[in-house]
Amino acid sequence: MAELFTTLHCEPCASCRFEAWQHVVYGRLRWEEQQYCPASGVQACDGGWGPPPPRVRERIVAAEGTVRLAAGGPDGVPLKAVRALYGLTLPELRAARRTGLAATPVEARLLRAP
Repeated sequence: MAELFTTLHCEPCASCRFEAWQHVVYGRLRWEEQQYCPASGVQACDGGWGPPPPRVRERIVAAEGTVRLAAGGPDGVPLKAVRALYGLTLPELRAARRTGLAATPVEARLLRAP
């Protein structure tokens, strides 16, 4: 049986609870987001593969912080893995190689995996 989700929008209030997280499933990055408001009884959830949208990533970074990773070189994560995960253009990849990456802990764990 297929699940049916209906999203009802309410004005954010002090009762609203937001959660966002990332995890690795079968070697791929997955993100999840959930919102619940006990005052209005509204619940909404979303998720997807790859890096999360900016609004979700901001919540993850606020809760977990970032890890600075070197990109490329003998001590850095492979450029191919960085480009595959983040979908970077070549100029963005060159910039990441110069300055490093601000990855979430889950992204860092995935990029460092053998």
